[in-house]
Amino acid sequence: MAPDQETNRRLERCRALLIGLALLLCYSYFYYLGGNWNVNSRDAQIISLAEDHRLAIDPYHRSTGDMAYYRGHYYSDKLIGPSLVAVPVYLLVKPVVHLTTDTVGLARLRSLQVTNVITNALPSALLGALLYLFLAELGLAAGLRAWIALGYGLGTLVFPYATALYGHNLGAVCAGGAFMLLWKQKEEWRTSRAVAAGGLIGLGAICDFTTLFLSAFLGLYAIWAACGWGSGTPVRATRVAARILPLVVAAAIPVAIQLAANWSSFGHPLTFPHLHHVQPSFRARHTRGLLGVHLPQLVPLWQLTFGGHRGLFHGSPMLLLALPGFFLLGKRWRAEAVLIATTWMGVVLLSSGYENWEAGSAYGPRYQISTLPLLILAVALAAERWPFLFKALSLLSIGFMFVVTAHTPSVQESLPVPLATALGAFSSGQLDQPNLGLTFGLPGLASLLPLLLLEVALLLALSRTRLQRKQEPRA
Repeated sequence: MAPDQETNRRLERCRALLIGLALLLCYSYFYYLGGNWNVNSRDAQIISLAEDHRLAIDPYHRSTGDMAYYRGHYYSDKLIGPSLVAVPVYLLVKPVVHLTTDTVGLARLRSLQVTNVITNALPSALLGALLYLFLAELGLAAGLRAWIALGYGLGTLVFPYATALYGHNLGAVCAGGAFMLLWKQKEEWRTSRAVAAGGLIGLGAICDFTTLFLSAFLGLYAIWAACGWGSGTPVRATRVAARILPLVVAAAIPVAIQLAANWSSFGHPLTFPHLHHVQPSFRARHTRGLLGVHLPQLVPLWQLTFGGHRGLFHGSPMLLLALPGFFLLGKRWRAEAVLIATTWMGVVLLSSGYENWEAGSAYGPRYQISTLPLLILAVALAAERWPFLFKALSLLSIGFMFVVTAHTPSVQESLPVPLATALGAFSSGQLDQPNLGLTFGLPGLASLLPLLLLEVALLLALSRTRLQRKQEPRA
């Protein structure tokens, strides 16, 4: 390898590391203190699995209303994937945290906060760094790739939801990671990559119901790549089967764990906790339609995309570029454009037909988070065509998401335009989301200054790390 190529490879890894650190710093600066049923339900599941070695959350059920009740026991109504990842981390972290306090409740809270950083914030930041490297596959220049990776990590719902352990971000990491691996399989099929992609597809399927939908389409993409259609060299059916089998086995393992958990808790592998929810209205909702999903409705469809109540584009206007980006992507990679457009639109349509389309006391259309790593690829092609417009919209998006995260991602369901409320509260210095600056005694907006100074330092370091011009991809 030429010296310039080796230098550029080191610089690329360095730039990716700086991007990952910038994202992780933002994600871990803010932390969850309690009060949201969704997060509390998952936290109860983690504690019960780690400390009591059981699925029932009986001792902790009073902290949440998101739970099921069956034959005298309470269970979290969440899929088990994020908890499976979090439990080993929680078990390692808790003895260390106990050195700082003797209070059981405080030790649990701090352990859960650190667990969120490692199992939610860190993978989300890592995906942003990997996105920077992966976008070179699309032929984008390094500077634009950095803008896109930071825009994805800080200008979308990934940012606020990295601060508390919902299942959406981990599902997005699984979907994005699996797609990147399968993209590489088009050039050269490797069993190790197939196993890794299968594991991510399976884990994603038990992180979140929308990621389950996404995992099915990623499975079809895997078959398409295994057939050799991506490389233009079709392979025999027997070889396709040999390629796909390791991926299917790896994907089946996490799914089997979820089915076993259902069987152990509710007596049947296909009985999910929503059917035994403690709230009669919520339980009845999921017995109608397909787990509560009906035909798409126009008002929710508007509000989940352009509307101010839960609109994806309302809070992250940079994602508007995905709409022309689908066509630009389709000119060069038709199968991927169809996959990305179909999965995103499918999630939006399913969400708009869901009776709980507002998704409770949470900012934005959180059910769409799992599609964002793929959607950003369509944005990337449009950003290459209109870089100034993309940068302007990404700065606006980052500003909006920063305000939402600093104020609070847990909003009242009755708020007509949560972003407007967050902007007003932020401008008056009202920060309901705890952050490290507040912890160390800095008041109001001044508590954000350490984060901003550190981010500026990292971005300056990133700007000074430039690739050799001969090796940089064509803009």
